[in-house]
Amino acid sequence: MDALDVFRVLRRRWKLTALLLAGLVLLLGAVAFAVPQQYRATSLTMVLRQYGGQDRNPFAAVDRAQGQAAVVVIAVLNSQQTRRELAAQGGTAALEVSNEGGGVSTTDSPFITVIATGVNEAAVRKTGQLAMQRIKDELKRRQDTLLVPVEQQLTLNEVLSPNEVSTTRAGQLRALGITGGIGLIIVVLTVILVDRRGNRNRPPAPEPESKPSPRKRLQDSDAEVTEHIKLAEVAEVRPQERQ
Repeated sequence: MDALDVFRVLRRRWKLTALLLAGLVLLLGAVAFAVPQQYRATSLTMVLRQYGGQDRNPFAAVDRAQGQAAVVVIAVLNSQQTRRELAAQGGTAALEVSNEGGGVSTTDSPFITVIATGVNEAAVRKTGQLAMQRIKDELKRRQDTLLVPVEQQLTLNEVLSPNEVSTTRAGQLRALGITGGIGLIIVVLTVILVDRRGNRNRPPAPEPESKPSPRKRLQDSDAEVTEHIKLAEVAEVRPQERQ
């Protein structure tokens, strides 16, 4: 059964199709009402070197060491242990930490992007703040452990603050898309099954009688005339035989 056949079945069973589509619309409305909107806080920081002097610009010199430090800190933030510790401190929102915010290769990127998503605005903001603070503490602790002089340590420069929280309906749209796709497939399959069952239970239509050709009709007409003539002759002969 191709798409044209499916369309024909839907058109033939248009009442059932309309009823099922109306039910699907009501279901999508219920899903949109049940799935709440989400809040998102996106923060971005950059790993920089500390330079002394008036003619030194840390933004003008980015090397591989900064990207490696960012990768190490991100690995720590993505560990299960760190996630449990953040949750115990109140960071209950979903957290995503990566170094894909710099527009360069993720291996050498000195950027660290933190995205907190959840249904509670306060929890989203707190999760982003805790994650950013943990990044700073982790970078400082590792350098102190290696006895790196303070003037040579890498630092973090905040680009985007985690305090800016925006609303997003990505979760609602995702739920509506999945529900709508599955519901539409169920509607089509239901209409097709009902149509096939109806055709199976319907008695076969009688075969139409074939109409005789004009020549056949002419022959039958001649035969009827001849038969009438014979009957008339027989009727005339019988009275004479009686006499």
